[in-house]
Amino acid sequence: MAVNGFTVIDTDAHYLESFQEVAKYMEEPYKSRLLKAAHRLIPTTTGDRFMEGRIRRDEVSYPQKPMTPEEIPAAQKRLGVDVSVILPNNLLELGKFPVKNMALAICRGFNDYMLDQIVDPKRGIYTMVFVPLLDPPESAKLIDRVGKHPGVAAVCFISANVEPPLGDTFYNPVYEAAQRNGLPIVYHSAGSDLHDFFVRGFQSFMETHSLGFVFWNYIHMTSVVMEGIPERFPGLKFGFQESGIFWVPQLMYRLDNAYMKRRSESPLLKKLPSEYMRDFRFGTQPLESPKNLDHLKYAFEMVDAENTLMFATDYPHWDFDPPSTITDLPFLSHKAKTRILSENAQNFFRF
Repeated sequence: MAVNGFTVIDTDAHYLESFQEVAKYMEEPYKSRLLKAAHRLIPTTTGDRFMEGRIRRDEVSYPQKPMTPEEIPAAQKRLGVDVSVILPNNLLELGKFPVKNMALAICRGFNDYMLDQIVDPKRGIYTMVFVPLLDPPESAKLIDRVGKHPGVAAVCFISANVEPPLGDTFYNPVYEAAQRNGLPIVYHSAGSDLHDFFVRGFQSFMETHSLGFVFWNYIHMTSVVMEGIPERFPGLKFGFQESGIFWVPQLMYRLDNAYMKRRSESPLLKKLPSEYMRDFRFGTQPLESPKNLDHLKYAFEMVDAENTLMFATDYPHWDFDPPSTITDLPFLSHKAKTRILSENAQNFFRF
């Protein structure tokens, strides 16, 4: 029991991967290309990302240099986390990378590196299959190749900058492979660069970071629900990460309002969009902190938090949330805290 008697599952913990280490698991010519031009191939966010104030993460080398496998248990101990689902850091920008074969080679190398060097179910360290969405048939093969590994808990769609939206039939092979392997789908959003966020002219990292994550979740949630992905793939479970929770009820009722007036445009739906969304799961981070705590309570009620939220830290990023983000909420019952901190994740991921 990690924190105040609660088991804690972190559904979104990041690992700053070394391109040099990932390259060891890649074939030529892609290995040499990655080693020579990694940060030009996969650009990072512009703006002052590392102006991080008083936030300390002394137990890990992030962000000054790539992390090592030994740092993960240290981070778990510091946070009070029993189980971590580890995501990459550099690959969050994969959606900007247009070269199919190179993207596929990097994902293969990263997945193999994670399974060989990082994951350890005995210590509560898991990962997801990361797929290059430019090539769904090859992504499906990747899922089939590693999807049965005991350290794989889900399939992750890095959803920022991905077109077409993820409810499109273009992605059917990926959904089919996930369903075939008994793995849930996690849509992990990301921020956007200052220079290519849809409206040019933002002046700070804070502006685009605040908008980018929720914007991509809006896009793909709308597409996934209205194009009937839950009906087309009834064996799948779906989760969305890294936008807090206030965006969820707003989109629920906006989609319901439109659907009630134009049902013929979503012929696969058998219930209201909000009802599908309440079957989904949502990572808590970054959990909003309104001055009036009643507002957060109302948002929890609107999303049926006890049954839909899964705790996430986003550690070691600058805006990470510790477990106290949930344990300190006075309006949550012990049962609700237990479900959000661990039970919902246990029922969602394949551990």
